[in-house]
Amino acid sequence: MAKTTTNKKINVFKYLVLALCVLLVPMLAACDLVTVNVDKQLNMVAASFDNGKVEVTREELIITYNSIGNSRFDNSSTPTQSGIEQTLELALNRSILTQFLTSDDFASERERLGYDKIELTTAQSNEIWRNVYSYLNDTISSYEDDLRSEDGVEITEPTEEETEGAYTPYEKTYEIIYDATTDSYKIQKVETEVEVENESIALFDISADLTFSQKAEIAYNTFREKYWDYTDSVIMNPNAPDPNADSYSDEAWNDFISGLLRSEADRNLSRINTEAFLREVERIYNIYYQNEILTVFQNNYNETQTITNQMVVTKFRELYNAQYEEFNANPDAFDEAIPTTGESVYYMYDPTGYFKVNHFLVKFSDEQNNAIDAEEAKLNAGRITLDEYNKNVAKIKSQTQAYNRETGEYESMDTVYRNFQNAMSAAQSEAQKLVVFRDFMHRYTQDDATLNADSCYYIPLDEEKDTMEENFANASRELYETSKVCVYSGWVETSYGYHIIMYTGNAESISPLGSDETVILNLDAYRLNPLYNKTMLDAIVEQITLSSYSTYETTTINAIREGKEVVNYTSSYSDLY
Repeated sequence: MAKTTTNKKINVFKYLVLALCVLLVPMLAACDLVTVNVDKQLNMVAASFDNGKVEVTREELIITYNSIGNSRFDNSSTPTQSGIEQTLELALNRSILTQFLTSDDFASERERLGYDKIELTTAQSNEIWRNVYSYLNDTISSYEDDLRSEDGVEITEPTEEETEGAYTPYEKTYEIIYDATTDSYKIQKVETEVEVENESIALFDISADLTFSQKAEIAYNTFREKYWDYTDSVIMNPNAPDPNADSYSDEAWNDFISGLLRSEADRNLSRINTEAFLREVERIYNIYYQNEILTVFQNNYNETQTITNQMVVTKFRELYNAQYEEFNANPDAFDEAIPTTGESVYYMYDPTGYFKVNHFLVKFSDEQNNAIDAEEAKLNAGRITLDEYNKNVAKIKSQTQAYNRETGEYESMDTVYRNFQNAMSAAQSEAQKLVVFRDFMHRYTQDDATLNADSCYYIPLDEEKDTMEENFANASRELYETSKVCVYSGWVETSYGYHIIMYTGNAESISPLGSDETVILNLDAYRLNPLYNKTMLDAIVEQITLSSYSTYETTTINAIREGKEVVNYTSSYSDLY
């Protein structure tokens, strides 16, 4: 990225309350509390609800903390007592709500409070299993990549079918329609199609009347035979020309299983491969299952809600007025907010002082950066002159290539730029040029933070307010001076690599004045990022919906907990902070 400080964009609306990112954090990863993952006391109860009706174990607390608790409740990498306790409360509330919505043990409670039991559809269950399969494959693939790297073997790049970096259109939940009977515009919920899927793809039937060992054998064999994306496996290939040949895939599989067994080394669990595998499957499944149940609960609630013009305008004016007071009292706060979080700026304090750009980046490879560092070391040691250093570094940088996600091939910088120029020349309108740029960005960029991001970059006209690297900011201002939206640069070098930058318009203000209908139409016409279809109206609707659901969820949990005892067993987790 071209920023001097990293600021990743995340669409937090859909899963802010619900999603745990724990599946990105394997049990043996370098996490804040990972040293206790093999503690023999992982099964100790950290908190219980209603005489043990719901329990959170030490292990569940650690997983929840490593996934989201540390980033949400602790500002540093060191776990604090407050961070651990807040994480425990979060984990307990999620478990209480999940059990309340699904378990027959809570049938009378659901009836008393007026809630229905949630039973997942086949499509929803299948989505859980797809996520489980994907996680398992990613984990084993990481083992295989490490093995290949150790031997200096080139790692297979993503295939054309992989969707990493693919454009994902924003799915609107509300839209503006014209009502002929009242001769006015109003906001209306978008009707979504219900997904129907009859064929189950379950890895194994959790409810089947089988012993754990039998389930484990089925899970182990079924995954390997049907769902494991092995590449050069000899064991799984009955037609292997040399059944005794070395296989990175098979070695990776063995390392994966060994890793599972090591993570359980101090626990009183069976050492059978299939059973260790099933325990990992169930761990992953339970996390996705809980997320899916809570997502369904949120979606069911949202379906019952109606958002009106007045609700949206009231919320926008509230946000606008709060920033009006903040930015006028402290203009520096605006300059800090606008460069990379423009989607959250509702009052544009200085719209004439900023303009918008989008970019795509081809990074220098790790090998190139290491080679450049080596040349710098030679220069500092007096072994080469400055001219020699510049010449050597230029040669290293000239080897930069762009990876094409669609073809899986590397291309020269000249080829990419020439193809980009031709595509832009063929585009007939500003809208078409934006689409061309978006497509090339998704095909080549290595700045993942800008893919499907709500915001673009805002560049100041005042150089003293720059937050981007000098080359990037100056090249952007040169584009702005042309006054031509969609004008673009050649390759611009920064410390990250090479960028193609496009000027995509000036900063804009939305007025809170006028009728509700006028404000609604203006919000709907304001795209947060010129490359995408998400509007300020969509962002306001998200905030209203999320705030409403958060209140509903809290009210529900409080109602379930009312009159029931919660016990925290401090001795089982106090050593974590």
